[in-house]
Amino acid sequence: MNHRYLRTFLLVGLGLILVSCSITRVKWRIKWNKGMEESKAAFMSAPLPIEKKRQPNIILLVADDLGPYEVSAYGVEHIKTPNIDQIGKDGVVFEEGYATAPTCAPARAGLMTGRVQNRYGFETQVMEFYPSNYVEYISGRWLVDTGEFKVKAKPSFPSAWQVHKQGVPPSEIMLSEILHKYDYDTALIGKWHLGVHREQVPSARGFDYQYGFYGASSLYTPEENWSGVINHKHEAFSAQHQWKTGRKGEAAMLRNGEEIEEDRYLTDAFRDEMMQYMEEKKDEPFFIYGAFSAPHVPFQAPVEYYCMYPHVEDENKRVYYAMISSLDDAIGEIHQKIKDLGIEDDTLIFFISDNGGASYTHATDNGPLKAGKLTQFEGGIRVPFMMKWKGKIPAGTRYKYPVSSTDIFTTSVAAAGGVLPDDREYDGVDLLPYVTGQNKNRPHQSLFWRADHIWAIRDGDYKLILSTRDGWAELYNLITDQSEEINLKEQMPELYDKLHEEHEEWQKNKLKVKPMWPRIMDKRFVIDGKDYYFPA
Repeated sequence: MNHRYLRTFLLVGLGLILVSCSITRVKWRIKWNKGMEESKAAFMSAPLPIEKKRQPNIILLVADDLGPYEVSAYGVEHIKTPNIDQIGKDGVVFEEGYATAPTCAPARAGLMTGRVQNRYGFETQVMEFYPSNYVEYISGRWLVDTGEFKVKAKPSFPSAWQVHKQGVPPSEIMLSEILHKYDYDTALIGKWHLGVHREQVPSARGFDYQYGFYGASSLYTPEENWSGVINHKHEAFSAQHQWKTGRKGEAAMLRNGEEIEEDRYLTDAFRDEMMQYMEEKKDEPFFIYGAFSAPHVPFQAPVEYYCMYPHVEDENKRVYYAMISSLDDAIGEIHQKIKDLGIEDDTLIFFISDNGGASYTHATDNGPLKAGKLTQFEGGIRVPFMMKWKGKIPAGTRYKYPVSSTDIFTTSVAAAGGVLPDDREYDGVDLLPYVTGQNKNRPHQSLFWRADHIWAIRDGDYKLILSTRDGWAELYNLITDQSEEINLKEQMPELYDKLHEEHEEWQKNKLKVKPMWPRIMDKRFVIDGKDYYFPA
């Protein structure tokens, strides 16, 4: 046979095999999703227990990109957050709270489902736009030429199907859905960022009421220049996009899915909406997912808060601190409203941030923690975390062992008198027995993270973080070295092998689904003189 024909024959055959494998993979995913959706439907339609006690209201207050060392309860002096601190003073401050990801959307997915988001393919950030026009081939490398994002190989852009499905799949049970099953009135007030397809928007995920925006960020004011508000613009490509977008597209303000005009500063608007909802629903158990956008970029602060920091010469930090103080006051007013309504004894309150501070803005101070948002170093995944339930949690508790944002789901369901579905595995625990001293053990012996080529595991006091693509690995003792400065990989090869194997076993046994969309680029960080690339 002619070599040319043979080569053509082999290429066609290989192509058919690849197409067949791709079709099989899609069919398997559809079949798996369908099975999970059917299982979810059976659980949601199952009858409730006959006897029910008065269920507590549940309020989940989430800050955006707020590190623990921007909250004075964690021992800092450069900023005061008395109202956030009060939640911990009245309840418990978790000294080592962790998010399930160092970026907004994956972290919020883990928070709202009680399951590490990799379990259902939500591995990296959902993308509102893809900078395909910025990709060019230069000297044998593909670069996303934005000045901050780069890729080391030709990026794999999502297919139309993958873009369409970005978000939490319908087969997952969100906290709002399971609480709705247990007769809670439910509201999302603030940022969503968990999908915009009709099966993924708040109204399809158990929320009776929605107010806020669907995407990653929105202007805090209707227009860029607004009376009484001070702006600070960053030069980064992503920041420029946010200012340009304004309140269009996924940044538009919505009420129950319908676009509205909103003149209030967003932090104030979210505060007012939460207080109004509590007023209306005070006689029945309610759940509020209060997802603030502060202090996420774009940096905009009310002038009265800006004037609180005349001693801060760095304009970037001054606006940032002002945004945090505005957020702190909003939380204080919400807390006071709970007391004024006479429902304090019947209200479980959580305060947490979705991920660590965004160190690349050069405004946040992650204190002794290494790096920040987008990285799986401690600065990216350690978050402020507090919980209050008057009469149930001893006031002034400081809890030292690591806890996870997934614990909020399990704790809330237990408090509501509910049960978890038995068709899926949950990563969270009920925190009440731990913070009250009934359970003296660690809530979690091991915690895991994965985002494409970046793996991390904390097992006891030790943490391993590595890149499977770039070939670096670092092992730390977080008790003696929370700043992650002394790499113990060479000194402790047996522990390195143990943690590496443990992570591989976790992936093999727990992560049954591949990522639902590809990561397309990395953000470059230079930390202690070393280049790192983390999925963005």
